[in-house]
Amino acid sequence: MEAKHGISRISRVILQYMEENGDGLDAETLWLELRKHGHRMCVCSVYINLKKLEKMKRLQKTQTADRKYVFALNK
Repeated sequence: MEAKHGISRISRVILQYMEENGDGLDAETLWLELRKHGHRMCVCSVYINLKKLEKMKRLQKTQTADRKYVFALNK
């Protein structure tokens, strides 16, 4: 379900979490953290929304030395 300006509920949750708790997390770690905070969603939803947020220039994706991708807020 897309909300205003093409931002889904899950995307808003991701952005809010990163603004409040910092960024630089990979998708799976972010998913586990969101679940710890009571947000019920599947890991594929996190991947899909991270990709959308990156495409919208809201997040920046960077590859780490261990070949993981981490996401950070675009400032």
